[in-house]
Amino acid sequence: MASLRIPRFLLPIAIALIAGVAVPEAQALRPPVTWLKGEGNYTKAHRSPDSLQQIVVHVTEGAFWGSVTWLKNPRAHASSHFIVSRGGKIVQLVHVSDIAWHAGNWRTNVRSVGIEHEGFTYGPDGFTTAQYRNSARLTGWLARRALMPIDREHIIGHAQVPAPNGRGVGGASGHTDPGPRWNWKRYLSLVRSYAGAQPRTKMRVTTALPPGGLAGVVPWRARVRGGVQRVEFVVNGRVAWTDRKEPFAFRGGRGLNTLHLRNGRHVFELRAYGSGTRHDITRRTVVVSNRQFRITTAGARPWTKVRGVVRLRSRVWGAKATRVVFRVDGRRRLVARTPPYSIRWGSRRVRDGKHVLEVVAYSVDGRVARRRILVVVSNKPVRLAPTPRPTPTPKPTPPAAPVLRLVSQSVMNGQTATGLVLWRVTATAAARVEFLVDGVVRGTDVAAPYTLGWNASAETPGPHRLTARAVGAGGKGVEATITVTVPSGTGGSGAP
Repeated sequence: MASLRIPRFLLPIAIALIAGVAVPEAQALRPPVTWLKGEGNYTKAHRSPDSLQQIVVHVTEGAFWGSVTWLKNPRAHASSHFIVSRGGKIVQLVHVSDIAWHAGNWRTNVRSVGIEHEGFTYGPDGFTTAQYRNSARLTGWLARRALMPIDREHIIGHAQVPAPNGRGVGGASGHTDPGPRWNWKRYLSLVRSYAGAQPRTKMRVTTALPPGGLAGVVPWRARVRGGVQRVEFVVNGRVAWTDRKEPFAFRGGRGLNTLHLRNGRHVFELRAYGSGTRHDITRRTVVVSNRQFRITTAGARPWTKVRGVVRLRSRVWGAKATRVVFRVDGRRRLVARTPPYSIRWGSRRVRDGKHVLEVVAYSVDGRVARRRILVVVSNKPVRLAPTPRPTPTPKPTPPAAPVLRLVSQSVMNGQTATGLVLWRVTATAAARVEFLVDGVVRGTDVAAPYTLGWNASAETPGPHRLTARAVGAGGKGVEATITVTVPSGTGGSGAP
């Protein structure tokens, strides 16, 4: 057979392949794995590769096949995704998408893969080269699939797993494996070699964050190095923006509108991708704290009588307003775009009686604040009836006994109630009127006009039943029930 001549420039690669060292053409290839599925001692799930955040290194504290048999047994109440023998053989017991019970901490189990290694934590023989190499190939393959940084924060030992109660480490049983004989420097070097990892691209958000949390529109940029070609901006695990041109910035520098996020803690993540398979991920937990957008008014108070020209003034709080719309009984009357937001309304254009003045403010970030004021228009004077001609005085008849009944009440069915609601009831032949909220008596009035001041802001948001019960002198009663709604986030006084 003719001898094979290897060009000089390929000689280092050939030597590396013969020696079992990974080269770029063979990066992140999964080593041979024997599948021996266990049953009953793991949790079935559907984890995606990018949901994995850690790889946990364990030691079996026993022989290889005995450990395999035990971790397959449901009575063990423990399991591991992989077991690596001293000879480098790898057996898989749990699918990577399922949750193995290996760390003694459920939160760690959910987001990690467990790899057992045949041996003893404090044994004199340590661990073999075959174990290091095949385990590193497996870890490199897993890290590449999950886009996981190859460092000691993401590839950890069982001894680093927090205890479930937050006191100590090593999981629930305080494990110390893989112990002092495990060479982390050698292992991570092999993992990076097999995964084809390049020097990590350093990134960070350069925005100066205000104290107390983020608010409004926040500039979000990524400072990168190492030939980054694409950056994904991720909020709470979802890609919100992708930038392919430097300088890498969210929405091309227009910033992130935090008003679309609830107040509280959020995870901001940057994923950088270079040529080939080079990548890096950095995460940061931030606190969003936006003020409530609201509107206040002056010039007309709820349930007051108004006449002539009414001047209504408004102020907005929590954000800048693009416009303020004034409506009367649902019909737009005026739009104000610059402060001071005010309106002069001629109440003589409407009939006397109850009318709803509504002020709606629109913020620059898209939020809406409303204020509804129910007023009573009273413009027309009371006309006296003409004096009738004298008529023969009829024989007096005994007055009819008054009938107990509820005539009307000021609160309307379906109304939205905020602040102090003035609840008036008109009744005939009543000895007293009881006011009930959700079946509970909140007050009693024994003289007309029967009135209760009800503080709707003290109630839980949602619908409430208001019942007015008129009770006669003999104890007989009549009642009427309506339903009102208390909105969430109410803070002002007064009724709609």
